[in-house]
Amino acid sequence: MKLFVYGSLKRGGKYHCYLDEATLIAEHAVAKGVLYDSGLGYPAIVLSGSDDIIGEIYDIPDELWPALDDLEGYTGGAETDLFDKSVTAVEVAGEEVEAVIYVAKDKSLLNSIISDGVWDESQTLFV
Repeated sequence: MKLFVYGSLKRGGKYHCYLDEATLIAEHAVAKGVLYDSGLGYPAIVLSGSDDIIGEIYDIPDELWPALDDLEGYTGGAETDLFDKSVTAVEVAGEEVEAVIYVAKDKSLLNSIISDGVWDESQTLFV
């Protein structure tokens, strides 16, 4: 299953090590939505907007999903989950690819909009 990453899981991100066993499918992918700085050292996304969100796509082996879900605060339905998993269309080199994306469930993560759609950890105060 493919995963679109747009924050701390990207190459160079503090949690990219979680993807050591994953295969990079696309270095440049674009999802539609709104990207937010959570103020906590990682971004959050909602799919209800139309901004370009820049990220990467990885093929994730089944055995990695539990660790990723734990990192993202996703249990599969608890009211206290930080993120939900959604499948969305992502553009890669002019082609549409379906990928899983972790989207904000906890609305307190939607601190300030990142208008250019690119998460850069070096700009955050809480890394």
